[in-house]
Amino acid sequence: MSYGDDLTARLLGALATVGFDTNPEVELIVQGVASPSRLATEWAGFRVTAAGGSCYAKVLHADMAPLIDFQRAAQASECAGRTGAAPRLLGADKTGGVLIFEDLGTSWRAARLDDLLAPGLLDALWALKRRVHAGPAPDYAWSPMADIERLRVRCRQDGVVLPAEHQWIDRCVDMVWLALQQRQVRVAPVHGDGVVSNVMVSSEGELRLVDFDYGGCMDPWYDVAITLNELYSFENQWREGIRAWAGECLEVDYAVCRLYALINDWYWTLWGFWSGTTSARQLEFSKVGQWTLLRCRQCVQDPRLEGWMRQVQEGKA
Repeated sequence: MSYGDDLTARLLGALATVGFDTNPEVELIVQGVASPSRLATEWAGFRVTAAGGSCYAKVLHADMAPLIDFQRAAQASECAGRTGAAPRLLGADKTGGVLIFEDLGTSWRAARLDDLLAPGLLDALWALKRRVHAGPAPDYAWSPMADIERLRVRCRQDGVVLPAEHQWIDRCVDMVWLALQQRQVRVAPVHGDGVVSNVMVSSEGELRLVDFDYGGCMDPWYDVAITLNELYSFENQWREGIRAWAGECLEVDYAVCRLYALINDWYWTLWGFWSGTTSARQLEFSKVGQWTLLRCRQCVQDPRLEGWMRQVQEGKA
């Protein structure tokens, strides 16, 4: 059985378990693109059409199963869908690794960077993130640091060749995480992934959030940080984004965002190098790791890094 046939067979099996019509029409609608958007790299996306209607289904790629907790992804997706900020989850089949959602329709597509940089779109995006944060909560806490540790182990086990300075960056990331743990925060459900392809945009300019594989209960500022990190290159843009979120840009909030962005970038650096080594799929995983590695280098070489950590630990505005 070919790889594509296996994905389709798993999908059809899942559709049968949730009572979907027999003999549906199944169309792969999202081709994987690792760099720069990480589009459909962890799941294959299908539109399913039958007499009873249509749905959108995600089938987990087998090489990503070691990193994705299916049950948690399903629960976070279900909670987000109940807020209206994301498509509703209709069914989940753990055996086949399939999540089934309401179909947004053909007028929707994955966002590109230029979409989200259009005037007014950041406010719309922040509104969706707030709905998730205020919505039903998954019954688990999520830690990006635990995900990093899982990847560290995988990289060692699979003989992944990491950048020469990876041990130094690893130490910096550990110190940054320790500093962030000194903060008093009220955890909330988060989206957990700021990449632009995890935002859907309609022909009318509406937005929805998708892909809650890294969802769970966490500091909401993590969502702010990783979104700013994906959208903007310059400090003044970050500060304007923080003002749009919080009404003002406190120095401690800027520091928190920079530190969380480093944590996120290091995860995707390890992910890119590990996936590029272990996956047989012909996607440019390593380019993802090289791009986020560049941002990690910039952060750990920034002379303000220690000051940011002190600010966060002391809670100074």
